[in-house]
Amino acid sequence: MEHDDVRSTLEALIKARGVSFAGVSQLLGKNPAYVQQFIRRGSPRKLDEADRRLLAEFFGVSEARLGGPDDRASTRPIRRQSGASAVRAPSPRPPSPTQRGLPG
Repeated sequence: MEHDDVRSTLEALIKARGVSFAGVSQLLGKNPAYVQQFIRRGSPRKLDEADRRLLAEFFGVSEARLGGPDDRASTRPIRRQSGASAVRAPSPRPPSPTQRGLPG
């Protein structure tokens, strides 16, 4: 998503929710002008990952709408390796006493 689209989206979300730029900045733990500068001046160029996650949660939208990775990217199938380089999943149960070398 383009940076300008992210800024427009964030501004619309803020207006729809009826909160102020300073209030959203405070939510992020930033100085009161932070969100205003992001939207109006383009600084910072993009939202920090942690800030984007918090804003997405606060406004009830996907991170993708705020410049994050496309939601579909996280649902791509994982390519599995085979052979010696394959990674094994951890055992779902702790080892039994005999497996740990303790008398049963």
